[in-house]
Amino acid sequence: MRTLTSFLGVLLLADVSVSAFTPLASKVAVGPIKITTRPRTFLTARIQQQEPITHRYPETRRAILQCTLALIMLPIPALAKCTDLETCREIGERKVEKDLVENPVTTTKSGSRYKLLQPGTGEAIVDDNSTLDLIYSISTSSGGYMYSQGFGFEKVDAGNGKMMSDAGLDSVRVKIGDRNVPLGIEDALIGMKKGERRRVEVPPNVGFTTSDWKPEPVSKRGKAGIIGYRRIVEGNGPNQPAFPAATIWDIEVLRIRK
Repeated sequence: MRTLTSFLGVLLLADVSVSAFTPLASKVAVGPIKITTRPRTFLTARIQQQEPITHRYPETRRAILQCTLALIMLPIPALAKCTDLETCREIGERKVEKDLVENPVTTTKSGSRYKLLQPGTGEAIVDDNSTLDLIYSISTSSGGYMYSQGFGFEKVDAGNGKMMSDAGLDSVRVKIGDRNVPLGIEDALIGMKKGERRRVEVPPNVGFTTSDWKPEPVSKRGKAGIIGYRRIVEGNGPNQPAFPAATIWDIEVLRIRK
């Protein structure tokens, strides 16, 4: 819109007629610009002005128009896209390599793996004896949302039966060693600061089975999701053997209590 406005401003100085491929069925007059339109035809604009300076200098008018059109037609590098599959693959691989160097994947002693999403603040860090308030969001390894607490994806009763987003209203209290969350998450919490956020890949052997399937979902969708996941990792009869599917957790420390 800003580019179009600038372009029309140049045309106003240049006193030219312009046609565009925009069918309208009305007549509009705004200031010195009068736009007449016809159904199923081009839009024709005639700019009327008294003795524009460009009438005296046609070369100036031509130069202005050429520069304006050149600016409009210039490609924007930020929007450039790869043109073939091989180029796209190479660009993607370079981005992955750069990200791994700048933000490497860390493996915990239990085998869960995490990447930093957001740095924390303050001096206090989570250790083996810490108690903390945590928010989390759980997805399948394929990216399917399961359930969360405190991330704003679920609803909680704010009183009088009014349901609101749980962002800032809900969290889970975690005591390291008490298995309020899976072992793989406890290990990934070590070293975190207040406000820090990590994305954790939790293998099933250090997942829900180590915390007696806690934290439990509250919503109907979450309960259905955990039932479906449990059938995957435990198996469901002879036709569906157990499969070691990981879960992906986004975790954030709200506060470290001690």
